Amino acid sequence: MSFLDFAIRLKILIEEIEGNREEESVVIAGDVMAQIRNRVQERKVDADGSPFGQYSQALVPQWFFYGKSNNQTAEADLRAGDWFVSYAEFRDLNGLSSDDIDFTFSGDLFKTTGVVNVENDDASTTVVLGGQNARSEQILEWQEPRYGNIIEPSEQEIEFAFDAHRERVFNTINRILQ
Repeated sequence: MSFLDFAIRLKILIEEIEGNREEESVVIAGDVMAQIRNRVQERKVDADGSPFGQYSQALVPQWFFYGKSNNQTAEADLRAGDWFVSYAEFRDLNGLSSDDIDFTFSGDLFKTTGVVNVENDDASTTVVLGGQNARSEQILEWQEPRYGNIIEPSEQEIEFAFDAHRERVFNTINRILQ
């Protein structure tokens, strides 16, 4: 390969890496969000690997949960049951896990969390994860004081993003400079 050919390929390489950076960063961030969802909903741990805790066993009047059930059968069971019900029992009536906290009741939160902002500068792209609508933003905000940022990526999830970007760049280099 001549020096001129190498210089042309290097220019193409830089243009392609920079040209695809934002789109591929959004894809990689989506993959990271999927890992976060799995960690929170399946393993029920925060970014540091600590469990979020257990659902409350504190009893409250059943009317506190009126109209909040996932279906009419659960609502009818609630109204026909004991006068005082814990949130864990309420989740159980709705067919949901009632032990370790997984931040999933209706599924609204994790259906609508993901990329909310993308910022580019000369050398990098920053992708921000968060609530993609007012409801999911509100749920995340409500949980923050007690649990912190529940969609904060773990070190392993951050490393996955770095590895994915390295692979993207190396594959492009190998394809163009061969």
